[in-house]
Amino acid sequence: MGTRPLFQRGTGGILSAVEDHLRIFLQKMKDEDLSGLLRFNSPAQYIGGEMNSVRKSEDNLKKFLLVNCSPYRMAADSLGGRIIYNLINRRKDAVCERAFLPEEDRMKYLFDKDEKVLSLESRQPAEKFDFVGFSFSSRFAVLNIPRMFRLLGIDRFERGRAEPIVTAGGVAAGNFVPFEGFFDFFVIGDGEGVLDSIFDIYEKGMKKKAFLEKISSLPGIFVPRISARVKKIAVPLKSENYPVKPIVPNIRTLQNRLDVEIMRGCPNNCRFCEAKRFYSPLRVLPPDEVEGIVRESVKNTGYGSVSLASLTTAQYPRILELIDRLIPFLRSRAVSLQIPSLRPNRTSFNCVMKILELNQVNLTFAPETFSEKLQNTIGKITDFAEFEKVIRDLKSAGFRDFKLYLMVGLPRETDVDIDETILAVKRLAKIGMRITVSISPFVPAPHTSFEREKFCGEEIIKNRIRRIKNRLRGIRVRTPDFNFMKIEALFSRGGVEVFEAFRAMKGDEPFFFESWRRKMADKGIDIDEYIGRNFSGSLPWDKIEI
Repeated sequence: MGTRPLFQRGTGGILSAVEDHLRIFLQKMKDEDLSGLLRFNSPAQYIGGEMNSVRKSEDNLKKFLLVNCSPYRMAADSLGGRIIYNLINRRKDAVCERAFLPEEDRMKYLFDKDEKVLSLESRQPAEKFDFVGFSFSSRFAVLNIPRMFRLLGIDRFERGRAEPIVTAGGVAAGNFVPFEGFFDFFVIGDGEGVLDSIFDIYEKGMKKKAFLEKISSLPGIFVPRISARVKKIAVPLKSENYPVKPIVPNIRTLQNRLDVEIMRGCPNNCRFCEAKRFYSPLRVLPPDEVEGIVRESVKNTGYGSVSLASLTTAQYPRILELIDRLIPFLRSRAVSLQIPSLRPNRTSFNCVMKILELNQVNLTFAPETFSEKLQNTIGKITDFAEFEKVIRDLKSAGFRDFKLYLMVGLPRETDVDIDETILAVKRLAKIGMRITVSISPFVPAPHTSFEREKFCGEEIIKNRIRRIKNRLRGIRVRTPDFNFMKIEALFSRGGVEVFEAFRAMKGDEPFFFESWRRKMADKGIDIDEYIGRNFSGSLPWDKIEI
């Protein structure tokens, strides 16, 4: 295999600064440390040494390896990961380093050579750390647990005294039962509220059982075989918890921007939304503190784009004021501003028009349905008359296209509801803008009002989508991957039965849906019947209160 360039072009306005920083870093590395990496795609993702990364060499530090089960290009600029990294590394007695799932070419090489994934900062194996912490921002990342354990070189089930304590957290841990047996403890909710307590309790050389017993009484902590229940921990937002010198990845990432959280939680009451429940209650960072974080972070990174992150950014209480405060600084730096999570209303239109001077805006709206009955059912109301007028005004402002996210398979949904949505989309199309419709299946999520609802199944969803596509000819309609839909349902609604199949997965076995079907069948479970089962009595996730 031929060698590849170390740097992948196209990292935006930060490219020059990243290259300059890396060249200095690489001068300190031995040639043999790099020669083996040049055969892989985007080798710079494996060398570490990024701008603003932290290296500590003091003895007796409490060492934490932050692991992401997604590749570097997808997860290196994760906001949650950056917060954890900052919280731990600001302690004088601790250090946090990082590891990511390698891409397929390097993963195959590591399996073939029986080599391990090393930390990016000190190039140490997981066994050299006191803690290994998995961060799960999606349930699809959970699928890579067996491969990640194998790559890290730590046992999935029977870890001895000399092996690290393994923990997990993130929104996917809202139902950790399908993968509970892999971990020593879970953090449910805001890590900011409990990380310091965990490190205060831990002492080097401490017996694992004694440590787990002590932390089991902390808020937001669940220790398998010790804890009976866990209640999510939620703490106020504090600007000092946000890094103003976040790590700048070595290669272009999926987002390739600076995310700044302005609000956690959501003011809406969508009855289907697990994220609303997981991140509640609503907490808001004041505009002056947001502005301070943006200014310092841009200066310390050179990012060319800033995104104001939350579940529903346009509903931040003082969003227009915040945009006005940021524009002069961002304009002077030629930095763009992104407002994700637009609502189909006038406030979103005003946000879009304000940031037009900084950048082009991609319009994306998620009404889910235009059926009045279903809107009342799911608790997400869209005033269609207002939405239609907003789209007309956007067209007059020069916009040519927008995206619509719709959901099918909702509770009490009928063909009449689907037809009502189709007619609404047709009316919007007559305005003259190009529409792309993305359709997602409704999967009843744990901890929501619909957690006991029956998943309607593949055939019903396919019929609904077919009906939409046939009647929206000329409009681009994107459809879901039905196998991944089933896996999402399996892990969001699964119990210990899923873990029993999960533990049978080999560490070097890539994900194939049919392999999952076989593993479940070996346990006497049909996936389609299991994800569509009726819930009565206790629920698998009853011990988790969010």
